[in-house]
Amino acid sequence: MIEGREPAEAIAQAFVSARQAGNALIDYPGKLPGTLDEAYGIQERAIALFGDRVAGWKVGKIPEPLDATYGSNRLTGPIFADSIVTPGIGEVPVMPVFEHGFAAGEAEYLLRLGALPENFDRAWTNEEVAQYVDAIHVGIEVASSPFPGINMHGPAVTVSDFGNNNGLVIGAAIPRDTDFLEWPVALTIDGKVAGEATASTMLDGPFGAVRFLFELAANRQLPLAQGQWISTGAVTGVHPVRVGELVEARFAHDYSVKCRIVGIHDA
Repeated sequence: MIEGREPAEAIAQAFVSARQAGNALIDYPGKLPGTLDEAYGIQERAIALFGDRVAGWKVGKIPEPLDATYGSNRLTGPIFADSIVTPGIGEVPVMPVFEHGFAAGEAEYLLRLGALPENFDRAWTNEEVAQYVDAIHVGIEVASSPFPGINMHGPAVTVSDFGNNNGLVIGAAIPRDTDFLEWPVALTIDGKVAGEATASTMLDGPFGAVRFLFELAANRQLPLAQGQWISTGAVTGVHPVRVGELVEARFAHDYSVKCRIVGIHDA
């Protein structure tokens, strides 16, 4: 622990310093958080220290039996404005990762918040939260952390370092009235299929991710804002990637998003 700092502040500072310098953290920088409440406390401190504008939130699944242990089947972390890319037609953006940390690519549906309720403190349904979403896009979440073991110690550790997010590639919009839950989705790495699935297999679907955030906003004053993007969960899974690889997410037969993985210091 950094002398003179409380444990949560010291952990947050260690992660922020490593992210800003592009360095790896071989060991977790402190005592592992035992609860999601502790982990979100670290995350909140790190957001304040990091200084960039929060332009979105990634949502990930907490699998069984950890969901029962931690009291939630989802987790979240901030997506910062400087890490979001909207490529033009045919463009393949480069997306940085921590080469000696953890890095993965994920095919995701992205929902944009067009408005917010006056008060989050109520029970929500997926249908009710859908009215606050003004756009649906396809995309890729780039998951990366300075700590290579971020996904090996449970969801609280993942939450504590921005939910393991390091960027977002926003692809094309899809019509609001489309039944995209049954679309075949595939993620390829250098042309080889890493995973295939449909969004109908994801808990209660992408709008369930928005409902989860509304509930978290009521409990933790999560700073949701109009215009923020919600990366709603890895449709085909979390697929490790390495520097130099080409990641492509394909949705149905008409939508494709690509990015090239580079090291932090090469971005």
